[in-house]
Amino acid sequence: MWEYFRNDVLNANQWEHGFQGPNQIPKNKLRWNMFGGAIGGPVVKNKLFFFFDYQGQRFDHPSSTNLINVFTASERAGDFGDVCPEGFTAGVCNNLAHQLYDPFNGNVPYANNVITQAIDPVAANLFASPLYPTPIGTSLQNNASYTSVGIINTNQYDIKLDFNATGKDHIFGRYSHAKQHNPTINSFALIGTGFSDAPIDNEVVDWSHTFSSNLLNDVRFGINHVKLHNGTQFDKSIGNLGTQLGIGHANDSGPGLLDLAFNTGNGVLTNVGNSGVQQRFQDAVIQASDSMVLNHNRHVFNFGFEYWRDRINTFYTGNSGALGNISFDGAFTSTDPTGATTPTGGYGGADFYLGLPSSYGKGIAGGEWGQRANIFAAYIQDNWRATENLTVNLGLRYEAHSPWIEAHDLQDNFDLLTGQLLAPNCSRVNLGTAPVTCKQSDRGLYKGTYGIKDFQPRIGFAWTPSRFGGKSVIRGAFSISSYLEGTGTNLRLPINPPFTPAETFVNYNNQALPTTTTDQGLAPVGAASDPFAGSLVRVWDPNVQPAITDQWNITWQQLLSNTTTVQVGYVGQHGTHLMVPMPYLQRQLLPNSACATPPCTAPSIYFSGNPTFQSDISQISGTASVGSMKYNALQAVFQKRYSNGLQYQAAYTFSKCMTDNSGYYGNWGAQANPANPYYQNLYQPGADWANCFYDAKHVLSAYAVYEIPFGHGKRFGANANKVVDAVAGGWSIDPILSWHSGFPLALYDFGNDPTGTNSRGLRPDCGSGAGRVFGRRPAFDNSNPSQPVFIGYQWFDPTPYSAPATGNFGNCPAQGPVRGPGYADIDLSLQKNFTITERVKLQFRSDFLNAFNRVNLNAPGGGLGTNMGVTGSAQDPRVIQFALKLYY
Repeated sequence: MWEYFRNDVLNANQWEHGFQGPNQIPKNKLRWNMFGGAIGGPVVKNKLFFFFDYQGQRFDHPSSTNLINVFTASERAGDFGDVCPEGFTAGVCNNLAHQLYDPFNGNVPYANNVITQAIDPVAANLFASPLYPTPIGTSLQNNASYTSVGIINTNQYDIKLDFNATGKDHIFGRYSHAKQHNPTINSFALIGTGFSDAPIDNEVVDWSHTFSSNLLNDVRFGINHVKLHNGTQFDKSIGNLGTQLGIGHANDSGPGLLDLAFNTGNGVLTNVGNSGVQQRFQDAVIQASDSMVLNHNRHVFNFGFEYWRDRINTFYTGNSGALGNISFDGAFTSTDPTGATTPTGGYGGADFYLGLPSSYGKGIAGGEWGQRANIFAAYIQDNWRATENLTVNLGLRYEAHSPWIEAHDLQDNFDLLTGQLLAPNCSRVNLGTAPVTCKQSDRGLYKGTYGIKDFQPRIGFAWTPSRFGGKSVIRGAFSISSYLEGTGTNLRLPINPPFTPAETFVNYNNQALPTTTTDQGLAPVGAASDPFAGSLVRVWDPNVQPAITDQWNITWQQLLSNTTTVQVGYVGQHGTHLMVPMPYLQRQLLPNSACATPPCTAPSIYFSGNPTFQSDISQISGTASVGSMKYNALQAVFQKRYSNGLQYQAAYTFSKCMTDNSGYYGNWGAQANPANPYYQNLYQPGADWANCFYDAKHVLSAYAVYEIPFGHGKRFGANANKVVDAVAGGWSIDPILSWHSGFPLALYDFGNDPTGTNSRGLRPDCGSGAGRVFGRRPAFDNSNPSQPVFIGYQWFDPTPYSAPATGNFGNCPAQGPVRGPGYADIDLSLQKNFTITERVKLQFRSDFLNAFNRVNLNAPGGGLGTNMGVTGSAQDPRVIQFALKLYY
């Protein structure tokens, strides 16, 4: 039995909570308990045995404070002078990047950044709403806050039966269940509340039969069933707030407020509302396998087969959510929204004040789809003891993946060049008036991979050279393996029209003014009779295949003494055919000399066989297995096995990882900042070859277990009385050191598109001095020069980075050249065992996570603008945990 306990009373405060000086934000409340137990024993002596365990988790945050940035009082009156902390000369900001321009009068500068037009009605209604926070003070940043309550509750248990049917037959069955319930409630009603429920069931049955002393067979069947329903929703009391603010079509799919995104190009405003992204998964993996082990002389053969049936039943609103979103990126209050020249200035908050959106989109509100796939595998391996000091491993695996099919054939794909629609059953496809035709195809709509590509050799050896007296072991291995990545749920083919209502996306790049204003909101696109009009469609490359990974290593392990070893090795990996999201509708960039008014572009080569249909849709989100990566590392491990009450290990890795794509699932937030998974230039993917976002050049980890030599049976205090021994004897201390250098950071250009290609992964230009890091240089919000407010650290110098010139992509690498702050901490654990009886023992432990409360900074802002290079948050502070375990 065990109980783990945490409480905010024991913990340090979050670093960023101290920014307000004497008005320091209190610690986040925490009530954290993990408890459980395990029991097992015979039901029928020597025949039938049972095992049961239970674990409960109650990880509750009764109140956590979150800092946000809202419109200041002066901004709500049209005065955006605080966006220019450098001050004005003759009404023009001394830093043109912080100047605002009048989009209704030739983009001339607004004097002192004061907007002369009347406020947009939607903005006026939002500012007047009691639900939108009133700013505290005059600062642009951290000028408001809200509290959130988070609950992470889980119950899980396992039941297992073991049955010795005969002397040669052993059967076991296990059932495992877990239920997660993780709601989040926010006091800031305009961002909604989060919910997440995930029941998980796993069953397995196994039968092992011994045919003879050298032949064993094992048959296993199992099912893993995961259900998940999560997302964000609004309380019904909010009502149709979007409509009440005056936004057209804002509540067609339910109550609340759609996401109003003030993109961070030159601003710091916190988004308002929520797009209402939700997902429901009912996924299962059914697995059957048979494996056999045969011992023959110096050989141990392993061979068998495996089968997986993947079954997913899914609903997903799409990335734009059921409510949708409207974005304001500052393009229209810059010098040139058309992109004919390199724009400067602009502010997303000012665009919102004027009612000028840069884009809007809306997902779907309902509809479930199901996909199915099969995996077949067979293998054979020979572990051959070739000589007394050489063991060789030789193996071969065959693994084939069938294409994903929709359970009822309700999915479609497209020919990449002709744009023709492909479907398993064209009679079920209602094209309406869409300018496209349907071609009958197989159910998977892309090719499966079978044959030579699916063979995966494995080779390894372990050699103990006799010349070193048996104290050295050299090991090496090479293998090829494959796996089919999960890909993005929002990129699956069943989401395509006409089987699923269209997810729309409208972008106003390179226009002097948007076609619609905020009050028109999510204006319908195209003809109602055309299910593809203005839609975002998904396309899978016909050659999609599982990723292939080549891995190799060679290590030397040396025995230094009876208890210490050192190991040095090289590890390499090369991955190809990695899944990459593809922006297939991106236009081709031409030289500026190719047209009268740059940027000069040509239509996408994809769907070019049907230009009418190409212009009918708004976006293509593609999937292709064309990514690659390389990893090389030198590794060293020094290890001391337990002796005299002490054991420890230290491991160091020096590595480099390179890739041409960050993949579907990065780790945004915390210390990493991955590049956009869409290539900056679809037609030049090699230009995105850069460090992996998780590439840490140096990694050091170490741990020790030290039994303090005091108490009965120890070096000191062996004759101490029982009371002294109970209090001071039998303690151990276990430190853990974790350290790694910083990750390479992605830099973004959230402003107008200087290429006119509708690129989805724009980057800035890197000038002289790019990569210069200041480290922990204090940063201040100077919007009120008489009272500068500390907002964090200016980790790197933002001045070498700028928007690319018209007709050019950014030349900064996809990851870097800047690296983030890195990480270092020491965790400590104190443990003591209390012997109650010969068979019963109670263990007490106290864990100090980040024991010395080191501030491990999160990744700084990577987008061009005010916050570039600034980091204002950190990883968890010191956390103290107590635990009791009863062994019997």
